[in-house]
Amino acid sequence: MNPKPRHPLVFLFLALLSLQGTLFAIPVRFLAWDDAVAARKIAIQNGTTVTPVADLHPNKRSDALDGGAGGPPLQLVALDRDSKDGKPVTIEIKLAAGIQKPLVLILPDPKHVTGLRTFVIEDDATNFGWGTIRFINATGKALLVRHDKAIKKLPAAWTPVDVDPGGEARNTGVQVALPEDTKSILYSAVWEHDPAVRKLVFIIPGREVRTGAVEFKIIPEDRRTLAPAAPPATVAPTAE
Repeated sequence: MNPKPRHPLVFLFLALLSLQGTLFAIPVRFLAWDDAVAARKIAIQNGTTVTPVADLHPNKRSDALDGGAGGPPLQLVALDRDSKDGKPVTIEIKLAAGIQKPLVLILPDPKHVTGLRTFVIEDDATNFGWGTIRFINATGKALLVRHDKAIKKLPAAWTPVDVDPGGEARNTGVQVALPEDTKSILYSAVWEHDPAVRKLVFIIPGREVRTGAVEFKIIPEDRRTLAPAAPPATVAPTAE
């Protein structure tokens, strides 16, 4: 006896299941720490697929690449270095559970066979909003930062701390000091706040070690320059 034909909606359901990995793929972007890292030949390995990161830059995010959807851990591949067996060497990109839009910062690390290490930052706009300044303290010692009227403590570890000034575009004062010596200002300047621009700000040791001053690596992103998001795909109804 021949089996009963499947209902058209069953075929639609199965098709949607097959697309589930694509629909929920994680977009991953990359940021080089400096020009030396940006000059390296680097790729991302998603399962058996290896895709070069073609636009790695120290001052702006790369285009998004497919980070998969819950499959094997992503690997960063150093295409310009080989292991003893002649294969490219890799380092795992560790993505936290639930991360939506990871930004992978690629830093130099002479102790690793790849010469690299990674630091992953949640870059989704619902977590890191427009107009927000996200500070990451890379000096190795705790700091205080004052931005406009907000004062935040930055741990010595690379823990992101956000400041959202709110309001219209304007100039804002920024100062940095040690928690134990707030009278000795390590940095003081005027920044421009724009509610359409978010800034990823790394605080790094100043080149003048004697003064203890700090410097900044600032990665801005303006939502007015971003391409509009593509509308979600729709499925045409199937007649029963």
